[in-house]
Amino acid sequence: MSATYYLLKPLSLHQSDFDEAMELCRLKPPYEVMTLTVTVDRQRLELLTEKILYIDYQNRVTRIHTAERVTPVSGSFMEVTAALQQDKRFLASYRGILINMDYISHIDSQTIRLINGEGLPIALRNGKHIRENYRQYVFSKMGGIV
Repeated sequence: MSATYYLLKPLSLHQSDFDEAMELCRLKPPYEVMTLTVTVDRQRLELLTEKILYIDYQNRVTRIHTAERVTPVSGSFMEVTAALQQDKRFLASYRGILINMDYISHIDSQTIRLINGEGLPIALRNGKHIRENYRQYVFSKMGGIV
């Protein structure tokens, strides 16, 4: 690495320069959806979207999977995931499954493998589109222009 910015002291006199330098050092882009509000056991709960591995719908229950636990929530899959459909991090891989691409370790022709080892199915007819969306997402995270 090399220097990309020089700051003059005292910083209080050069606050705008300091803010600009910190903006250049930001490691991850701001999230489009910071939290997801859901209902669990009749109580409203705010979940950080960066902690969500994936959301699925199984046996008429929408479940949110994090590294710590699986949380069944009230509401249909579409109601729960509506806000996340616009967030570039989330990818619909199969009917009733929405995956946070930050947790994907690799994708093959039929499966998305997460960093925790779980495998999730890919819809066969959308496989090429899903893999391309993931490639573009990874490229944009590395600073590429999509």
